[in-house]
Amino acid sequence: MSQPLPAKDQAVFRSIVKFYETKQYKKGLKAADSILKKHPDHGETLCMKGLTVSYLDRKEEAYELVRKGLKCDLKSHVCWHVYGLLYRQDRDYFEAVKCYRQALRIDQENLQILRDLSLLQIHRRDVHGFAETRRKLLQVKSSARLNWVGYAIAEHLCENYELAWKCIDNYENSFKEQDTTAASDYENSELHLYKASIMEEAGLFKESLNCLKENEGKIVDKIGLMEMQGRLCMFLSLHEEAAGYFKRLVDINTEHHVYALAYMASQPQFSSFWPPLPAPTTPDEHGDLCNGTAASKAPLPKSILSFPSTLHPEGMPVFGWLPPKHALKPQRRLIIGRKQHKRRVDTLEPAEPLTEQQEDEVIQFFEGLKDAYPKSDSMKRLPLFFLTGQRFKRKLDEYLRSRLRKGVPSLFRTMRSYYFTPGKPDLIEELLLQYVRCLKDEKVSWFGPLTGEQAEPPKVSDEEPPSALLFTLMTVAEHFDFMGETHKALEYVNEAIEHTPTLVEVYACKARIYKHAGDLVNSAQCYEEVRQMDLADRYLNTQCVRALLRVDDTQGGMEKALLFSKEPDSQEAANLHDMQCMWYESAVGRSYKRQKKYGKALKQFHETFKHFHDIAEDQFDFHNYCLRKTTLKAYVAMLRMQERLYSHRFYRRAAKDAINIYLELFDAKARGDEILTTEGASASAEAELSAEEKKKLKHKKKREAQKEAQKVSEKPSTGKPKKVDEDPDGEKLLQQDAMEQANKIVRNLVQHSSLDAATHVLTYEVFSRQGKVIHCLQAVLIFRY
Repeated sequence: MSQPLPAKDQAVFRSIVKFYETKQYKKGLKAADSILKKHPDHGETLCMKGLTVSYLDRKEEAYELVRKGLKCDLKSHVCWHVYGLLYRQDRDYFEAVKCYRQALRIDQENLQILRDLSLLQIHRRDVHGFAETRRKLLQVKSSARLNWVGYAIAEHLCENYELAWKCIDNYENSFKEQDTTAASDYENSELHLYKASIMEEAGLFKESLNCLKENEGKIVDKIGLMEMQGRLCMFLSLHEEAAGYFKRLVDINTEHHVYALAYMASQPQFSSFWPPLPAPTTPDEHGDLCNGTAASKAPLPKSILSFPSTLHPEGMPVFGWLPPKHALKPQRRLIIGRKQHKRRVDTLEPAEPLTEQQEDEVIQFFEGLKDAYPKSDSMKRLPLFFLTGQRFKRKLDEYLRSRLRKGVPSLFRTMRSYYFTPGKPDLIEELLLQYVRCLKDEKVSWFGPLTGEQAEPPKVSDEEPPSALLFTLMTVAEHFDFMGETHKALEYVNEAIEHTPTLVEVYACKARIYKHAGDLVNSAQCYEEVRQMDLADRYLNTQCVRALLRVDDTQGGMEKALLFSKEPDSQEAANLHDMQCMWYESAVGRSYKRQKKYGKALKQFHETFKHFHDIAEDQFDFHNYCLRKTTLKAYVAMLRMQERLYSHRFYRRAAKDAINIYLELFDAKARGDEILTTEGASASAEAELSAEEKKKLKHKKKREAQKEAQKVSEKPSTGKPKKVDEDPDGEKLLQQDAMEQANKIVRNLVQHSSLDAATHVLTYEVFSRQGKVIHCLQAVLIFRY
């Protein structure tokens, strides 16, 4: 054990800690050296010097110093704490926890070590250990607000609901007199909402509703409050009261279709085909509430998929996340016209077909809302999901006329969901063709008589603006494109271009038609023409990039993508990686895969994997922040989101593509085929060139090298040096064991994306090549059932 420092040197040691906390690492290093000149074997100073050095990119030296410090003072909690911090920097959380526990054996009530240990435990999802550490923190310092809040969250995650909300009650009673600031108003509001949400998860819906009513004046998040109150009233079958809450939400946001649908669900006359939200099960009924999923007591109605998971645990998650099991319908792919389409899971679908009387009631209900909110588009659009036959045609006629008259380019996108109901595509086509026919009338250009009204000769006052025909032609072209009738679609879109050759949306429509027909080359040419028409439009530029990558013009796609970059000269679009632009990486990776440039393709997919690993690690910064700011509901939602992070669409897409490449590499090796690296492929291609071509290529490389050297010399010396990618072409990835890498990825997919059928197909493909019959059989059985 090292000797204690003199008083003067103790002050210098405290300054080292201060310099470390304020990130003045060079000053801290200088102060540590001044102590070590006098006391070279002082363990705590050696450890602090090692910790400081680690932030100066000298990792090996840092570990040597800390280990030397531990040898000098093995019974110092500071040394063990610093050793744990060093491991935490390198994301070796298991070793870091061991160091923290060792430090706590020496100093059992050290607040800083307990806090750091609790952060690692929740990060590793050791919720029971987290609860125990938070309990100790509360015992050691019960006067700190953060300790009460942290303990409440810990017990909530352990599903000790009653203990969690009692902890919040004790917190409120202890600090009631001190809460006088505006910040404390927000904290109290969050605490009341959080307490009510805990009671809701415990299945105590009545108690949760009473908690919200008692503290209604203290809650500042009125939207969240009314959402919870409306949902709880539905669970308790208080439909009239629920209708009141959702009606107020509709008043606030008339375009939020979820509020309108929830208001409709609380009306008793619609309960047969649009029932109220069912109450989730309590934890005793095997609901996995800690992970944010809960099963219902009765079979779930179809309508529940029209609501987000923020309104009901079994609702649809945000776009991109894997939907729940009950949402994965066996017949999602439907033939519409001459084309197969995949139906969106969250498309509005009544629980059962409506009778004529019920359709009339729906019309009456939404007519009332339309009169109350005449400017709301949702109130005109939503009833179309519930109507059929002539009622649907009449209401759609009213809806389309005003949008075509105004010239809404995105009109067809709002109509696409109606095509999945049998009979509706034909009615839509009848209306659109009627519009085109009447708008081309030489006497009066009009939409024709309204559906259900007697046909009369048009008047001059019925004349429509010329743009009405333009947007009608474009909508008809999109309709025939969706129906798989490409020739008709091109005919109408060309007519629209002849009508107005300066509208970029029409050219973009033509490019989409070519893409859907499989003519990717013409599609890319059209998108390039569209981009040239408006060079300042980032969206059109993005669509052009995607089109170029579809035809494997990776260089052209990259150049176009960098036009809107702040660093257009960056190597291999490094700033696109920094922005976590995953759609771009996926498109580029797939392009390289088609070109059999497997190294470059794997490089892109592994960049996507890195984004998700970074997102998982970034949550560490929020464990303490959210407790300090009392954003408790958002914090718990973030933890649950992280639980299913690797089920996101971008990760699944990159994982599947990477596994397929590894399987191809494995098969090629088994066949004895040679997979050329980028250097090998270029050398092979160069060998086939003539002497004159080789000479030209040599001069070209020389000019490129001179340009690169000039760029480097022109760069200013100030600023941080940019990281250089040591493996830009993915050569090192190709040298790894293909089956070992595929194993890692497929196991991660099985763990996080088991509901995706493609996961089990790939599992079978990977394990069948290794002769693991049991794993293959398991994949087949899961895929089948």
